[in-house]
Amino acid sequence: GEPFAVLALAGALAVLAGLGAEVAGHEGTFVLETLLLMKRFGFAAILPLAAALFRSPGAARATRVLTVLCMAAMVLFTLRPELQAWLPRPSTWDPTVMDDRPTGLLTNPNDLAYASVALAVLHAAFVPRGPRLVERVALAGVLAGAAVCVVSSGSRSGLIGSAGALAFLTLASGVRWRSKLVLLAISAVVIAIGLSSSPIFHERIERFYRQRLGDENVSSRLEAQWIAVQASMEHPLGVGYQNFLEATANLRKSYAFTTSDSVYVDTLLGAGTLGLVALLALLAATWRQASRLRDDGRRIRQAGLVAFLLFGTAAVVPISVFLAPLFFWIPAAGALARARR
Repeated sequence: GEPFAVLALAGALAVLAGLGAEVAGHEGTFVLETLLLMKRFGFAAILPLAAALFRSPGAARATRVLTVLCMAAMVLFTLRPELQAWLPRPSTWDPTVMDDRPTGLLTNPNDLAYASVALAVLHAAFVPRGPRLVERVALAGVLAGAAVCVVSSGSRSGLIGSAGALAFLTLASGVRWRSKLVLLAISAVVIAIGLSSSPIFHERIERFYRQRLGDENVSSRLEAQWIAVQASMEHPLGVGYQNFLEATANLRKSYAFTTSDSVYVDTLLGAGTLGLVALLALLAATWRQASRLRDDGRRIRQAGLVAFLLFGTAAVVPISVFLAPLFFWIPAAGALARARR
């Protein structure tokens, strides 16, 4: 079924990236490319299969407890950035490169936003029907923590993914319209508070509103993605994810880049056309597994996948060593939900 397909497609994507590197003339890099992508993405693809084979009714409660603890730590390190001195960091890590935007427990402010949204989705998907007061309080706390992280990070792609997930829930879920309107009103209040209380969030949203596609961050990503698409036409089998500089050397004029900041375009150039097909097939398989059980958490799991689909337009997500486990735990939640019945 889908769990085996997800694992097989993740492995196929890694192999295609390795083959692309070899075909593009980078001899001896097949194993390196394959293993690097398996490390960043492929190994986490075992989670849906593990959840299907070893279903445990207690996994739902354990996931809720862990999401509460993780969110509390994320918020603490976001609001108290001086605590990051206690975290292991790469030797080249420099927070000033990211305009001193909060990164929480991670090394990138966008990843902070994506991870907080994923944690909120996973927690909400496992909340039982007719929750007790303590479970309602925990859910409210996790959602509030996610809002704090997204706003503090100033991540516009994180905000877009969150808005997409919220729009999906509003349109597709069977919740009463009164509850939907309350949810939308709360979201509007959160954005208003963020604009008034977070200088980083206010500046980045205002800059995008005024400049739109002319914003330097946006225009540079679009240029990089167009260059990558052009390069992929010369290398239909891909070049591997580590070889973008050489593959685009005759196309780029103003700057060099090692990523297009889009998982779809990066995969097109890194693993070729077949790799992009494998990625899209994998995303479809995760959607089917997350949707198979028609329980109360089904729409929430789907909303989480919608968020990741949107995140992927502005970041190489979910191909990320930090975010791949959270991504694959969303379809795994479907199998675990069946164990609770």
